[in-house]
This record gives sequence, C-alpha cells and structure tokens, in this order.
Amino acid sequence: MVGSLRRLLAAIAILIPPLLAQAQYPERPIKLILPFPAGSATDGAARYIAQDVGKALGQPLVVENHAGADGIIAAQLAKRAAPDGYTLFVSTNSAHGSNPALYSNLPYDPVADFVPVAGLIRIPITLVVRKDLPADDVAGFVKLARQRPSSKSLSYGSGNTSNRVAAELFKATAKIDMVNVQYRGTPQALNDLLGGQIDVMFVDPYSAMGFINARQVKVLAVLDTVRHPLLPDVPTMSEAGYKDTQVVTWAAAFAPAKTSQDIVDRLNLAFNKSLAKAQTRTALSRMAMTPMMMSERTSRIRCLRAKSLAKTCRTGQHPKKVMRDKDE
Repeated sequence: MVGSLRRLLAAIAILIPPLLAQAQYPERPIKLILPFPAGSATDGAARYIAQDVGKALGQPLVVENHAGADGIIAAQLAKRAAPDGYTLFVSTNSAHGSNPALYSNLPYDPVADFVPVAGLIRIPITLVVRKDLPADDVAGFVKLARQRPSSKSLSYGSGNTSNRVAAELFKATAKIDMVNVQYRGTPQALNDLLGGQIDVMFVDPYSAMGFINARQVKVLAVLDTVRHPLLPDVPTMSEAGYKDTQVVTWAAAFAPAKTSQDIVDRLNLAFNKSLAKAQTRTALSRMAMTPMMMSERTSRIRCLRAKSLAKTCRTGQHPKKVMRDKDE
C-alpha cells in the first residue's frame, strides 16, 4: 500500500511541472518568424496584430524577418523550433500551399510539420504595370503582350510565390507570354518596376498603394470577385473578361508540430479577440486587407486550393477544378 502511494506521488510530481508551465504560459517573449522582408504586406499586418496580441498575453511577440527562397528559409527555421509555444510561423498560401506544388524536394511538410494556430489576413492581388507601358487596361495589355516577339517578351517581377502564381495563372488564361524575374521580396521587385527594369507585377495593394496614388505605376485590374474599396474605379479581372483569374492571398499563424493543444487554444483565442476588434479591422482596411479567422479545416482547404493554382506554374494549363473555401 505504501509502495503504491509513493509511486502515485512520484507520478504526480512528474506531471506537475509541465502543467504549471502551461498554466503560466507565456513566461517570456514569443518569436514570430516571417518569410518576407520588412515593408511587405504580411510584415505590416503581422507587426500590428502582434503588438495587440502581445498586450493580451502579457508578453511581447517579436517579429523576425527571414526572407528568401519563397519562404523555405523561414519555414525550416520554424519547423526546427521547439514545440513550446515560443516560436510561431506567419505563413501564407505561398509557403503552405504553392510551394509543395512548385518544389519536388521541399524540406518541410506544411501539414505534418506545423499545426494551425489562427487565421490573420486576406489580401487581394492587383495587376500593375510601369507608368510608361503603352497599355491602360487589361485588353490593351494582352494585345501588347501578344504583339511582342518571344525574344522581347514582357517581364514580370515576383517577390513571393503568390505573385508568381497569379502571373502564371493569367498567362495561361490570356494565352500570352511573360518572363519571370524573381526577387527576394515584393519591395525589391517594386523598386525595379519603378525604375523600368521590369514591365509588370501582380502585387498586393498594400505594397503598391503609395505608388498607385502617386501615379508612379498604373493599376489595370484586381484579381478578386469584387472591386477593392480603396480602388473603386479599378475593374476586376472578371469585368475585364477573365473570370477564371482570381487570386486572393492569405496569411495565418502556425506553430511547430506537437505544440500543446492548450497553448494553441490560448493563442487562437488571443489572435481572434484582436481580429474581432473594430480598431484592428479599421487598421487592416487601411492596409488594403481584411481580417481572416481560420479553423484547422479551413487552413487545409486553402492549402489544397493554392496547390491546385500553383500547378499552372509548372504545366502552363489552367486547373479545371479548384477547391474553394466555403468559409471565405
């Protein structure tokens, strides 16, 4: 009897420390790994949301930018982190959806290596061209691209996989040719668009809005189902005659696999409370984004949809069936 009691007390003693650690979580700052450079759309939104979530949790969320290689560098860092809730990965449909379809030997598994924590933002894509390009609408742009010989094809810059997927999807739909120039991030690609080194970009409004308002670039269309409230005079691709060219990107927070469900639930609650605030929605709206609350099921559907679209980059064929997220 005494021996059984001692074994029971020993078992309890072993269980108490991790339970106390979870109850006190978080006890130190939480690292937020981003696959994009400072100044990008995801970076701007993540920093705003992180500040508010940090206040709610009582510990700051510290953003670390690890741009490059289409998010693979950042994903590997997050994958290798301890599953203790102190490292989160702000991923997008680039790293979590498109990359598995674009890379045959991806050094991480977006489903097996991570657990979804919370949805963050939804961002549309716009078609912008350099200001001196002789095309003022989508029809004119397509005509110009078709007139160019293959040796002088229009060039498009891509700062992330989503930019590239959007461009390749439009290439396949419009039956035109464009040459891809890859950059470390969207800001770098935009700099070359302003300088005339490239002709066109498929880019989020947050990154390009200042240049659009200053008329340093021309915006021809929005790749969404509805016009953007900050660009009410810019038609959708459907209005321009290309109804199958719709690409909307998303960003969400993920944790390394095997992170405690209690920790995931606490983080999810903190992020969702922040996204539900009127001031958060207003701030994101000014960044040309909308908040997105996302369940684990929804995140998996979005990954599948992004992978389907990404196949266009490899095959040049428009995917006939794409899974659509009913929660969108």
